[in-house]
Amino acid sequence: MSELKKDSVERTLCIPLWSRAIAVKKLPQILPDHDAVRILREMGETKPPTVLYHLECGALAGAVRQYDFACEIRDYLNDHPLACIAELGAGLSCLRRQVKNETSPWINIDFPDVIACREKYIPAGRLERNIAGDITDHKWFEEIPFEKENGVIFLAAGVLHYLTYDAVRALISDMARCFPGGLFVFDYISRKGRAAADAQIRMTKNKARMNFTMEDAEKELTAMSGKVSRVITKSYLEGYLTEDIRYSWLTKQYIRSKRDKYFVAHVEFAGE
Repeated sequence: MSELKKDSVERTLCIPLWSRAIAVKKLPQILPDHDAVRILREMGETKPPTVLYHLECGALAGAVRQYDFACEIRDYLNDHPLACIAELGAGLSCLRRQVKNETSPWINIDFPDVIACREKYIPAGRLERNIAGDITDHKWFEEIPFEKENGVIFLAAGVLHYLTYDAVRALISDMARCFPGGLFVFDYISRKGRAAADAQIRMTKNKARMNFTMEDAEKELTAMSGKVSRVITKSYLEGYLTEDIRYSWLTKQYIRSKRDKYFVAHVEFAGE
């Protein structure tokens, strides 16, 4: 990943990419991401950051998040078939291609060097557009093709962890005000989960650290804006999967250890 700066938050995008690629063989029932395999091959990447990614539980972490977000997208599009979909900190996500969506506007937002990397490896769809910028600088709001009657769903996979609590609060407050009736879906960790997540990043020889955690998501998120109308939280690893997957003993222990640490938040914004 020579295009991205060493020890940067941007470079952490390789972590879920490897998980998704290995999950194609280890856990093919969970939204297999064949693009991840192709991208790593085209990059010349031959081994994951650590050998732990070859374990079933290592592959699960990245693959299941894409599955969770795909479920949220499909549910929202059932009621808002023309909604805009926007990935914040899109990295090398191939979610649009996995859910096979070519009918909704799809916006990818990330730092300029990440967008340059993305454009090199992931061809944009017919209604897809990449925006280079910092998600904490809300100027990108102006570039979202938002139509209230159509709706909008924002996704942030493995992104808010690296922001400060104040930055997340400002982001949600401004989004709720500017995009009435919209939905924001993101994953988050508890304080208990932060130490383990930071340790995982350290194993990849990256110095980026996680900042944002929540303990009572409904209370905290509704306090961020009076326009947050509904909050639903689910388990990151178990909250969406309906398939009967026969995990290994080690993966079962891994899932059990994360139940009070890893979550997905579904945050609805009130319509005006």
